[in-house]
Amino acid sequence: MVRALSLVGLTGGFLAISPSLRDTVVVTVSQAATGLEEYSPYSYVGLGFAIFVGLLFYFSRGSAPR
Repeated sequence: MVRALSLVGLTGGFLAISPSLRDTVVVTVSQAATGLEEYSPYSYVGLGFAIFVGLLFYFSRGSAPR
């Protein structure tokens, strides 16, 4: 949890001090949202499936014995 919060904080810091990076991120998120709306509802199903598979991979790697 601490790692996730620190990564969010570092990301926010970089976005706060770099206007060009902030603009790039805003434009990218805007284009992604437009793409999702263009191909909905299939794009939402695909995004949900991709997130589900990613979470399955993440949780299975975290519970594996070392």
